[in-house]
Amino acid sequence: MLNILIFGPPGAGKGTQASLIAKQFKLKHLSSGDLLRQERENGVLGRQIRKYQDSGHLVPDSLIIKMFEAAVAKELKGAGFIFDGYPRNLRQAKALDKFFKTHGSALHLVINLKLSATEAARRVVLRGKTSGRSDDNRKTVLSRFQVYLVQTKPLLEYYKKQKKILHIDGRPPVPEVFKQIKIAINGLLPKLKKTILNG
Repeated sequence: MLNILIFGPPGAGKGTQASLIAKQFKLKHLSSGDLLRQERENGVLGRQIRKYQDSGHLVPDSLIIKMFEAAVAKELKGAGFIFDGYPRNLRQAKALDKFFKTHGSALHLVINLKLSATEAARRVVLRGKTSGRSDDNRKTVLSRFQVYLVQTKPLLEYYKKQKKILHIDGRPPVPEVFKQIKIAINGLLPKLKKTILNG
């Protein structure tokens, strides 16, 4: 089992790369946005999630953790996971580590797509022109970028201590970024397999 987490600021193409990784390595792609939508519509936790979201509040960690653990538990016999948008904070990260440890596994790799605020804004504004999304403007993007940095910093430090971070330049086109990710994962696979077998 290979378990990967991917980070990336707005415009870095995190979701796209997560989908490509999932397809290439036969992993289950778990996106926080998709899971929340599915759970809200017809999941066991849907009513509680709707209650928070409809009143304009963030869904609490306890519910998000429960939702992800249920989703992971369903696929534990698969090839592994690519996490996209989860964990978002240290509490969630520690809960995920604890969950994997209980099931004899671990999070093996954290991919950090790097992109400058300027490039992120350029890409998202460009996307906004074609998508028509009103929130895809420079001011909103720069604000989201800063929020992302603040939220992600403690997580990157947490995983840096575990020596699991792989920094990838997010500036090149999608195929080039994916090629770099693929080379890095393939290079790490023998080492990961040894760790998985020994651990």
